Amino acid sequence: MLTKRSFLLILSVLLIAAVSCGNNNPVASEEIEKTVIVYYFHTTFRCYSCYTIEKYTKEAIEEFFGDELNSGKLIFRPLNVEKKENQRFVKDYQLYTKSVVVSLVKNGEEVKFNNLEKVWHYLRNKEQFFNYIKDEVNNYLKETE
Repeated sequence: MLTKRSFLLILSVLLIAAVSCGNNNPVASEEIEKTVIVYYFHTTFRCYSCYTIEKYTKEAIEEFFGDELNSGKLIFRPLNVEKKENQRFVKDYQLYTKSVVVSLVKNGEEVKFNNLEKVWHYLRNKEQFFNYIKDEVNNYLKETE
């Protein structure tokens, strides 16, 4: 049986551990309130062009938005829509092919999104593709300031 002293000692250790695990960084919670997510939606089977769209999107985001990626203000998230947990996106974004979607999230709620349908048009011109991604993501990031 635990004595009163042992019980108080254990309780004190648990309280100290709980307090030290808290988040003392208010900036981090602000960044979470406004986030831009760039999704690349794909299926299990993908052709060369589909892989290229994902590759170019990732490269463009890393090239132009490294600071935003590191801070959590921008997230790149490739998702397979054939997985059960991702199937809702097909309806939510009216997806009919592999797609890049930019989403603005404020306070945990998506407030707007844009399906970047021109990625297929710019696929054969890497510079135009990168500029398209950069411009669209920039428009959304401006709304997080």
